[in-house]
Amino acid sequence: MVANIDVTLKDFLEHKLGIHHSHLAGVSTVLQWIVLLGIVQVVSYFIPTPENYYGMEHYLVLHTTMEIISIFISLMVFVVAWNSRDSGYPHSLTVLSSLFFVVSFLDLSHTLSYPGMAKFFTENDTNKYLNFWMAARFIATLGLLTFALQSFERMTKRSVKYVMFLSVLTASVVFSWLVVVHEDYFPIWFIPGSGLTPLKKDLEYLIIALNIVTAVILWKRLKSPQVLDISLVWGAVCVMAMGEFFFTLYTTKTGAYNVLGHLYKVIAYILIYRAVVVESIERPYRELEASQQNLELTVTASNTGLWDLNWITKETMFSAVWKQQVGYAAHELANHYDTWLMLLHPDDRQTAVDVFELFMNTPSMTKYENEFRLRHKDGSYRWIFSRGEKIKANNGAVERVLGSHTDITARKIEEGRFRSAVQASPNAMIMVNAKGIIVLTNSQTESMFDYTDGGLVGLHLNNLVPSAVQDNHQRNFEEYMQAPEDRAMGQGRLLFARRRNGDEFRVEIGLTPIAAQDGNYVLASVVDITAKIEAERRIEKLINYDLLTELPNRQLMMDRMQHAMTAAQRSGSRLALLYMNLDRFKHINDTLGHNAGDALLIEIAKRLTSIIKPTDTVARIAGDEFALVLEDVNEDEVARMAGKVLEVVAKGFLFEGQEVVLTPSIGIAMFPQDGADGESLFLSADTAMNKVKEDGRNDFRFFAKAMQQRTTRMLQLESAMHYALERNQFQLVYQPQMTMDGKTVIGVEALLRWTHPELGFISPAEFIPLAESNGQIIPIGAWVLRTALLQLKAWIEVGLKPMIMAVNLSAIQFRHPNLQGVVTGILNEVALPPEYLELELTESVATADPVNAIAVMNELHSLGIRLAIDDFGTGYSSLSYLKKFKVYKLKIDQSFVRDIATDSDDRAIVSAIIQMSKGLGFKTIAEGVETQAQSDFLMAQGCDEFQGYIFSKPLPAEQVLELIRKHQSRA
Repeated sequence: MVANIDVTLKDFLEHKLGIHHSHLAGVSTVLQWIVLLGIVQVVSYFIPTPENYYGMEHYLVLHTTMEIISIFISLMVFVVAWNSRDSGYPHSLTVLSSLFFVVSFLDLSHTLSYPGMAKFFTENDTNKYLNFWMAARFIATLGLLTFALQSFERMTKRSVKYVMFLSVLTASVVFSWLVVVHEDYFPIWFIPGSGLTPLKKDLEYLIIALNIVTAVILWKRLKSPQVLDISLVWGAVCVMAMGEFFFTLYTTKTGAYNVLGHLYKVIAYILIYRAVVVESIERPYRELEASQQNLELTVTASNTGLWDLNWITKETMFSAVWKQQVGYAAHELANHYDTWLMLLHPDDRQTAVDVFELFMNTPSMTKYENEFRLRHKDGSYRWIFSRGEKIKANNGAVERVLGSHTDITARKIEEGRFRSAVQASPNAMIMVNAKGIIVLTNSQTESMFDYTDGGLVGLHLNNLVPSAVQDNHQRNFEEYMQAPEDRAMGQGRLLFARRRNGDEFRVEIGLTPIAAQDGNYVLASVVDITAKIEAERRIEKLINYDLLTELPNRQLMMDRMQHAMTAAQRSGSRLALLYMNLDRFKHINDTLGHNAGDALLIEIAKRLTSIIKPTDTVARIAGDEFALVLEDVNEDEVARMAGKVLEVVAKGFLFEGQEVVLTPSIGIAMFPQDGADGESLFLSADTAMNKVKEDGRNDFRFFAKAMQQRTTRMLQLESAMHYALERNQFQLVYQPQMTMDGKTVIGVEALLRWTHPELGFISPAEFIPLAESNGQIIPIGAWVLRTALLQLKAWIEVGLKPMIMAVNLSAIQFRHPNLQGVVTGILNEVALPPEYLELELTESVATADPVNAIAVMNELHSLGIRLAIDDFGTGYSSLSYLKKFKVYKLKIDQSFVRDIATDSDDRAIVSAIIQMSKGLGFKTIAEGVETQAQSDFLMAQGCDEFQGYIFSKPLPAEQVLELIRKHQSRA
């Protein structure tokens, strides 16, 4: 029931009245006492005073007893508060303790001055003792009000405390002297027979009012946490106000109201005393006890054992945790130094004792730290980390040592695993502390740095760093240890290390920061990357350099040229690319062998390198192709350099006693006008070089836009040619061949034409060489042969007489290994006799490789196919080979026929060809006959046949059919 009331009251105080929860218990208890005292006061007020009541018997004894209690309590308040601390005391309690000493002094004077007591210096009377009473009440009231108004956080120094005490003590002595010596200075407080004077009552009401104000102030402060427990002080103020009310009611000095007033004063003083005791003694003690409990809990939870050694008697206090660490209960181990010695591992005992005695015997050593093993109750051993500090006596001698034990067995096991992992690592592992001292390595480290006999542990890390970079390394190391996340140390792969003999080598390092109880460390994983770097260099050389000449290859040259272009753009200068191809270099390989060719390429590379500036680049592009990149040059300087290249390459080469002479063809492109990037510049130089090839080789050419246009045209034609056959863009036209008298059509020549839907008509002189160069002439030639023979068969089937179909063979077709199979296959497919087919090949084709030409001609002749030499007279025919060729006709080139009517040289050449042919048994046919005069001359010289515009230009198949039919009908 009481507990429920208490809970309800606390809830009301907190949630309705706003009292802070830290004050609830005190306010709740005090409030219940106040209610009880209030009830007593109300009841006593309404009890009527008997008539003829003159007070209580033995009042003097009772009064003296209650005053002595009050005085004693006041002095206890003073003594407890005054002696609780030496310095740093709350100012509010200092004020309260000093004033209550004055209150006890005044209350004592009041007691001694009471009538009936022995004379107190002067005769005792009512006003004398009331003077002391009123002074004590006012000082107590004002003291409590001052306390309530003070900041509880404000602290007072000891000197201020003494000044305050002496000040109030002096004031109270002076006041007492005035009361004793000059009582007439003070007012009358009580009139016998009448009771209290109005002044006395008014001042009592003022004291009540001041107490109420103090109570209100304290009540407000109870709504927030305070550094002092003020709930009891609040209760004391309330009780004092209630007690003062009794002193306004009495009419006799020995009445019940006087007794109740003194009783309430005693209760109030008891509450104040409790407040001071709680604040000065009980609460600090409870805090100390709680702190001690927290410390014990912390020590226990941290598994830290404590020990206290008396160095003189060797008695040692071992804490319960200390003993638990080795598996013993508190009573199972004696508290003596020998206990520790007994438990030490045999291997650790002497070292542990030596370390501890060194600590004890060395005055400068203030801290003791050591690691050792202690035997557990179960027979195993636990690793212990022990720390200690000396406690000295007044004479400076070491009296005791206080220390702690921490079980580090788990850490030691982890350290063992860590060391095993470090030893097992394939990399060199080095662990250093914050000072750069090596504390751990593995065998790979000792082998790498040539410390196979050990000795690395304990050395400074700088012993493994080249001296030239030690200062910078040390600075980076210190920065890394302060902020490992910044990773300032070890950045980059190409770091240097130093072996024991001073040799430097390249390493790659990975760093791992380690935070341990005894400080910060860093673990470095070191890999010797010397071989790796050499391999990378070799790979880089393979990627960027030509293995034979050791010149930059195309990739590196293009990269350098791009950098040079960027620099030229910034500076406004120009750059030149010389693209060089060795003329007929293939013949060197074919005749002297590839070793000779390689030797020549190496020598050319040396010669080219010798004539350029250090800022220029010579590169081998591929095979017999070289390139030179010249920076910051003009056309004149480039032309002079090209001339030097021609000169140094044209110098003879001596290989195995045989002199070899080579010539180059050089194409030149200038940046920026001939190309905005490397590829376009290279293309321009290649175009110019090809132009040199076409014009006869052994020279140089600057790129011109016309070259680029021609190259673009060739690229367009080559691309279009791949689809020309399947898209039916090729056509054949036919030009009749006649006997010289013009009476008989003996055959036709099939001529190829190409009409592109976008490019329009394309001349055979333009696309035939292109088809020969890209290999398209093989399928195109087969199509021409098949189409021409099919057309001849179609004509025969519609009534034309059989005749010869002349088809041109290119050099590529003639050298094709399966020429005979292709021709016979088409003849069989078309089902025409071979004698209807005449294959024309140029004089240059026939004489380029006479032996092979004779063999091919013999095979075709054996099949019954006619062979003719086209464009005769434009080449360099050997008569000795010509008579061996299985041909039956020579075709006189139109360049000789064109001017035979007016040019005596041409007439002489034509006459000689005709006469030679007759002598060798060959027929002759003249092409390009356009006038009657040309025809007459040829007939007069004995030419057998002709073709040309004088009879018909090349016509489509339908028109040729109509033309021949008309001619045959007239004949």
